[in-house]
Amino acid sequence: MKLTKMSPVLVGLLQAIGVAIYCSLVAIFFRLMNSSRIENSPEIWGIALMLFLLVFSAAVCGILVFGYPIYLIAQRDVKKALNILAYTLLYAIIIFVLILLIIIL
Repeated sequence: MKLTKMSPVLVGLLQAIGVAIYCSLVAIFFRLMNSSRIENSPEIWGIALMLFLLVFSAAVCGILVFGYPIYLIAQRDVKKALNILAYTLLYAIIIFVLILLIIIL
């Protein structure tokens, strides 16, 4: 199924799920790095790794959230682009609240 034939609601949901999956993978990476920490490693490399991961994560999440809406704006379909962006952010907030509730309960 092509993205152009999907409803903005579904595209927004899929984009938010993509961001949630990516964030989960980063969390798994942090957990693995914490459990396999080498005692004699220089602290500077950990800081450099975190900064690199920050830049990479901003790029990946930016593409996941803003990539298709920017493409639609370039195709002059601004209304659909804004709808998709709004649904993506709405679903991202819902996923965030659900994860927060799971952690609290």
